[in-house]
Amino acid sequence: MKDPIQRRIPHDLTQVIINEHWQITYWTLTLQTTQERLTRAIREVGSNTEQILAWLRDHPPLITPKTMI
Repeated sequence: MKDPIQRRIPHDLTQVIINEHWQITYWTLTLQTTQERLTRAIREVGSNTEQILAWLRDHPPLITPKTMI
């Protein structure tokens, strides 16, 4: 029986293209980030993978302190 989940890999890994849902899933998992941060990085620096990696590294996610109970 065929595996129902097929993992797709973009043909060009030097560019982060998120036109389709599977591309968003691939890049968010690969870059270990959220769709919101990935979209913002692309908007600010373009689609080059190295530039996006640098942006993500230079702009870590905000961590909100947990409230004490």
